[in-house]
Amino acid sequence: MGFRAVLATLLSMLLVYVPVVPAASPAVVGKISTKGRTTVNGTLVPEEATVFAGDRIATDKETAAGLSLPGGDQVFLPSLSAAQIKRIDDQVAVVLERGALAVVNRSAQPVIVEVNGVRVRASGTSGAIYEVAVNGTSLKVMARKGTAVVKASDRTVEVKEGTTLDATAPQGPVGAGGVGPIWTAVLVSSTAAGFTGLGLGIKAVKRPAPDNCVVVSPNSIKCP
Repeated sequence: MGFRAVLATLLSMLLVYVPVVPAASPAVVGKISTKGRTTVNGTLVPEEATVFAGDRIATDKETAAGLSLPGGDQVFLPSLSAAQIKRIDDQVAVVLERGALAVVNRSAQPVIVEVNGVRVRASGTSGAIYEVAVNGTSLKVMARKGTAVVKASDRTVEVKEGTTLDATAPQGPVGAGGVGPIWTAVLVSSTAAGFTGLGLGIKAVKRPAPDNCVVVSPNSIKCP
């Protein structure tokens, strides 16, 4: 057998036997716990499951879900809410599509919440708690503890503890960086009840090292 024939045979064998490298799996973002019927990417999940970047979480009626993230941050979704989880550089971002969510911030890299072309995050100090709700173009952000920062393309608003930002976001294209302007924004005094319906229990973050909050029923969260 000539040199060319031997070379062709070896190349054919390499093509056949070189192992296929599997596609990189999405990075694990955290763990989800749920009471009621929660779906991840349209599939019903058990009471506890792993969540990856790119996953979409949706809660049914009489349902609550809690997402535990690295660093101790937690995100809670009440009934009839939907959000997609993604990463922006080293930070976890939650894109709220409908309904509401509550964020308990304990890390130095706070969770980013994206909704209606606006970004919401804690001010950077650990121990902040805030809630976000969306209804069409209406956006509400309530700071239970600490300060929530709402960033749009035309302004940045700080929502101080005990106040609620009531805003109307526009429809249509968003501005540079995927952030659109807030057309109208009003800060008002908060009600103790909030609007997620999860009964967060602000006493947890008053401790120097609070324990993780957990979903105990579709309507409540326990913070030891």
